[in-house]
Amino acid sequence: MSTLPLAFQKEIVAELVAEDGLLVMAKGLGLRNILGAFLQIYSQPQNLVLLINTNAEEEATLRDDLLHSPSVGQGGAYFRSITSEQSLAERSELYRFGGVMAITSRILVMDLLTSRIPVHLVTGILVANAHRVSATSTEAFILRLFRQGNSEGFIKAFSDQPEAFSVGFATLEKTLKLLYLRKVNLWPRFHVTVTESLESHAADVIEIRQPMTKSMKTIQAAIIDCMDACLQELRRSSSAIEIDVDDFTVEKALFKSFDVIIRRQLDPVWHRVSAKTKQLVGDLKTLRNLLGYLVSYDSVNFNLYLETMLATHNPNHGSYWLLTDAADKIFSTAKSRVFLHQAGYQDPDDPHILPNMRPILEELPKWNVLSDIMDEVELEMHHAPHPQGLDTVLIMVQDQRTCTQLKRYFATAKTANSTRGKPLMKDLLHGYLRWKSNMKHFKDNVVNKTPATFSAQSSSSGASTSGSSRGPPANKRRRVRGGGNMLAPVARHSATAFEKEAEVIATFIHATQDEPESAAYVHDHELEEVDDFTDYFGLVDPSSLVVVHSYAGESDSRLLESIKPRFIIMYDPDATFVRCIEVYKACNPGKQVRVYFTVYDNSVEEQLYLSSLRREKDAFTKLIRDKSNMVLPIGDMQQKQVQDQSLLRNIHTRIAGGGKTGEDRPLPRIVVDSREFRSSLPSILHSQGMILDPCTITVGDYVLSPNICVERKSISDLISSFASGRLYTQVEAMTVHYDRPVLLIEFDQDKSFSLQDKSEIRADISVTELSSKLVLLTIAFPTLRLIWSSSVHATVEIFEDLKRSEDEPDAAKAQTVGVDTEQEIESAFNLTPQDMLRSLPGITSKNYKHVMNNVENIRELADMDLTRLAGLLGEGPAQTLWSFLNKDSRL
Repeated sequence: MSTLPLAFQKEIVAELVAEDGLLVMAKGLGLRNILGAFLQIYSQPQNLVLLINTNAEEEATLRDDLLHSPSVGQGGAYFRSITSEQSLAERSELYRFGGVMAITSRILVMDLLTSRIPVHLVTGILVANAHRVSATSTEAFILRLFRQGNSEGFIKAFSDQPEAFSVGFATLEKTLKLLYLRKVNLWPRFHVTVTESLESHAADVIEIRQPMTKSMKTIQAAIIDCMDACLQELRRSSSAIEIDVDDFTVEKALFKSFDVIIRRQLDPVWHRVSAKTKQLVGDLKTLRNLLGYLVSYDSVNFNLYLETMLATHNPNHGSYWLLTDAADKIFSTAKSRVFLHQAGYQDPDDPHILPNMRPILEELPKWNVLSDIMDEVELEMHHAPHPQGLDTVLIMVQDQRTCTQLKRYFATAKTANSTRGKPLMKDLLHGYLRWKSNMKHFKDNVVNKTPATFSAQSSSSGASTSGSSRGPPANKRRRVRGGGNMLAPVARHSATAFEKEAEVIATFIHATQDEPESAAYVHDHELEEVDDFTDYFGLVDPSSLVVVHSYAGESDSRLLESIKPRFIIMYDPDATFVRCIEVYKACNPGKQVRVYFTVYDNSVEEQLYLSSLRREKDAFTKLIRDKSNMVLPIGDMQQKQVQDQSLLRNIHTRIAGGGKTGEDRPLPRIVVDSREFRSSLPSILHSQGMILDPCTITVGDYVLSPNICVERKSISDLISSFASGRLYTQVEAMTVHYDRPVLLIEFDQDKSFSLQDKSEIRADISVTELSSKLVLLTIAFPTLRLIWSSSVHATVEIFEDLKRSEDEPDAAKAQTVGVDTEQEIESAFNLTPQDMLRSLPGITSKNYKHVMNNVENIRELADMDLTRLAGLLGEGPAQTLWSFLNKDSRL
């Protein structure tokens, strides 16, 4: 805790150390530092602390912070990562070693079920990304198992996503119950302690509100009109379906979360939704992307993107918004930002520009703003240099594409007669013309499968030029370049107008260029030959360093600490990075930091930034209100939830009317394949009081009794298993070894319980239809039973019914089914390579164990020739596997 310099961070850690709870912080306030402080506290051999719900990148960052922390000393050695790559013996040794273990959830839940980890000796569990914990998640399963075997260990949860807890009914209360916690600590940006800590050493901020160009404003307004039209049409088309249309507003449609909201409502009735409604849902996402591209793409590439949409437009199943007047305004205005038709115009400086085409090449307004800022920064460096020479400039943008765009912009030399961006825009225009010419070639040679034919109509003289795919004769070059109306204005966007314009451009380029250039519409300058390695690579002087980086959330604070910039330019607004700057400046009060915050005035970009701040504030306000009103179990009641469920399961209404319990009735037992712990079904089965025996079984996914074996398939898995032929092999193995093989087809809970639409079902059998494949499967295996489950909860009830009056399965026998030898089977050893091996063509449930015993790894198997594979697998499977491994992917 001594490494936390800010008062509110120390207070947060002190609260969580004193009492377990869920911490919900605003983004950018240093959640990673808080979590790292707990790693420092518990990274000692006398502790055994489990860190769950993190990815590999988060673990690497935390480990690096811990190793470089001066107060830890050798404690960094007591932070380990446990994945499926470690064997059972290696994991057991690590558990005895102590410290903090960042462990994969699937591995941990199996080790808890099989008592491989001393759960009574576990000091506690740290839950990262607590907003992802749900009733069906593996993390909730882990915490339930932990509390059953350890009532003293601590549980501390962390999250920086307050919006996730404010959506839905009693989400915060439900999450706390799943986490076995009773306290929530809320730390918004407007918290008094946070405000005092951050505003005491504020950075020098210069806010620049740049107006958009008139054309950009026109396009933005037209896109919003299209979104409004789509939303109105969506309300009308959804009137027959019982869904809440109050959320269908333009403001909410600007956020990516709108897709989740609308799909959550439509998924249960998706089979009743018309094709028009489905198209409207996709159109809203497209229009939202266009709003972002308007301020991030240059005018040439934005117009190119629109024309790509137009070229792929299907008139029979087209988008609704493309038929509106606002769409016509979008296309025409976007093109006018690139060039205009002007009869008789010929660019005197650029012979590659078509006659009658006057380049406009509107630059992004922020380019000039950025150039002015860099001039000001350079002047500041000259007159007031940093005492240590640390004048690093950091430019933050929204994505990697903008990074590339700005790097090309700065690589362009600035001249006295033009802006820095003009040569770049000219280069992009040339690439656009080549792209459009190649679109003509593509349609002629690929789509129409005929030789390319080029023609151009002259409105003034009526003359035309034509030629074969080899191009027009050389003596027609002057005639083409000096022709009449080469580029006629198009009044309304259409695929026909696009094709006509592409034909004109293709004719001109083929006639005026001796050699065709690259088809890429965006190309980088080729690197010159490097004579001396040291001339181009080496340490960069920090005073001349300009870093362009894209936003990466909470990890941006690490970027600030590593490069220690003096000047920060926020090219695109981002609320999380603003907090990162505040924390960085508060932690380094003596450093000189100037921030340039640029945003388009009265734009959707500004609206999104302000709306994100308002949504976060509203989320915290709701959480504060929910915290004061929610009801949670007290004392030992929370720990007895699962036991009470087990008690209810033993009540028989036929014994004294339910007044007595069947105390002699053992808990039902199910053998579960270890790969099934990727799904949520094992967690739900355990929550209903069933005993799970996780192990690696060759036949089936679940063994309910000595006679019943179940192969569980989701819809997507069912389709892929039919396509690969894997399902036939799996069903064949179940039929051989079990009297009652079952194929369980499980649907998602929030989606429609419908395999396919009625209109798609044929009267006769077709080998390409899913329902026909199921019929053929049952004909091939008469003893196979198909069970349809509407959700994972329905599956639990089905399993309960199937197990009635059945004997309990034996895990040891289930493991030996389908295995040729009586060798020892390790249930959790290198599961990832096993999955890869079993997914290869030619590898079956009968031979994969033999391959594992004779081959060291996947690389050795891939390097084998056909003769060695035949000796290992046999002629047929060997040929199948060898053909797959040696197939040329380019063919």
